[in-house]
Amino acid sequence: MKITVHRPNQIGGCITEIESKAGTRIIIDIGSNLQGNQDGEKVDVKAITDPERCAGVFVTHYHGDHIGEYKNVHCKTRIYIGGVAKKIFSTLQTKLSKSEEITGVTPDDVERIKDFQTFTHGNPITNIPGFTITPIRTDHSAYDSYMFLVDDGDKCVLHTGDFRTHGWTGENVENTLHEYAGKVNALICEGTMLSRPSSRIYTENDLYHDAKKLLHYNKNVFVLCSSTNIDTIASLYHAAEEEKRRIVVDRYQRSILDAVMENTGEPLYQMKHASIYLPDVKYSKPADAEKRQKKIDEMNYKGFCMFIRAIPSFKEPLNLFRNNLIIYSMWEGYLEKDKPYADKGKIKFINQAKANGSILIPLHTSGHAYEETIIKICKTIKPDIIFPIHSEKPDRFEELESDSIKGKVRRMNSGKSVEI
Repeated sequence: MKITVHRPNQIGGCITEIESKAGTRIIIDIGSNLQGNQDGEKVDVKAITDPERCAGVFVTHYHGDHIGEYKNVHCKTRIYIGGVAKKIFSTLQTKLSKSEEITGVTPDDVERIKDFQTFTHGNPITNIPGFTITPIRTDHSAYDSYMFLVDDGDKCVLHTGDFRTHGWTGENVENTLHEYAGKVNALICEGTMLSRPSSRIYTENDLYHDAKKLLHYNKNVFVLCSSTNIDTIASLYHAAEEEKRRIVVDRYQRSILDAVMENTGEPLYQMKHASIYLPDVKYSKPADAEKRQKKIDEMNYKGFCMFIRAIPSFKEPLNLFRNNLIIYSMWEGYLEKDKPYADKGKIKFINQAKANGSILIPLHTSGHAYEETIIKICKTIKPDIIFPIHSEKPDRFEELESDSIKGKVRRMNSGKSVEI
């Protein structure tokens, strides 16, 4: 088996090629570079996904740094993704296609998503000659995320994608790997948090309890978070429900929640009581305007928890209310204005909100594995070789204190093949 990792020494832009002993090749993730990583290896996506060379592209989850290059995948090459992840991603891309001149997402791109093939947890994919590929559901800030166990009959490799164990489904990850993977020849493992060390693991459960306290003492609460970070939305949603706060979303966020609720029986993700508030709609009928004002008056009186995004249409609700608290549930690095990965739109939005009297409190759970988690996973599957990916400090793998890691880490040169 041959492994080729593109851009292994950065976060994002993930593309891994795996070639079987029989010569069949697949690709795991087809990600775009994150802002600030534009100088990395240039990858000709259409060329590496040509069906003469590639039997299929397998996507771990719907974040852009893992699927963003889907538009450039050869039109005759199949793309595989989780079933619910496909629906969420389609909803997201449909929204982006409404502003094609800004986002670059076209209606044709959205149409292509309809042809994505889907898989389910634990059910091996056997229609790729020379491979058995088993999707293993994992815990991440993107709902319906997967690891892939890739077996060519000679060697067995586990690709983690992005993962963690401190989310709502995290406690199952180790047992699931023990059941479906066991010992592997090689582990291709993300190491995002190795360059973002933390003194303690902050869990979704921690976030839920902290949010509950904030909602108890603050009446008008806005939550700035990714619309597709379903675990965090669920944490805040249920905290607001327990504090008897009206939960408010816009129509796009509601459509994301519907895509999840229609496809899971898990109580945590049954977020049914969010009412729709449309700050960007112009009401033409007097009756509509009256209904809207009645809703605003009720929110003013009882308090609320509103999920927002850093876009102009959400400036109005922030200005409608006073003594606002904004829970910022995203990576704080986006707000470091002098860094290449800074998000100028978010910074401007937050500064304007603060100027109008809003208070900002960060409350965020990482979507990535802490050091302790990586060690636990390595002890579970006992890899012979470990290939670090998705990390700005891959050397730190070698510093982890574990016999299941020491002497097994092998650094990759971007775009160069390694045989195992």
